[in-house]
Amino acid sequence: MDTTEKRNHARELIGKLDDEFFTAIYTLMESHVRQVEDRVLGYTAGGDPVKVGEFLAQADEQVQRAKAGEGLSVDELRKRSDAWLERTR
Repeated sequence: MDTTEKRNHARELIGKLDDEFFTAIYTLMESHVRQVEDRVLGYTAGGDPVKVGEFLAQADEQVQRAKAGEGLSVDELRKRSDAWLERTR
């Protein structure tokens, strides 16, 4: 059984659990997700840690902004990049 099949089967099983066991499993899953989100993914240029959860939230926000049409076009990015390169020479 692959992961997708296991996830689908788990959904079926959850509906059959009694409340006490469901609460225990739910607490375990919540704890695991929190631990993953609190892991340090990397560091900023200033040395501050960047946690997985923070990174994912920022990435989601940037994707939504891009879908809404915010951001730079490729042409504008090239112009800015060329201007920056000129200043560094």
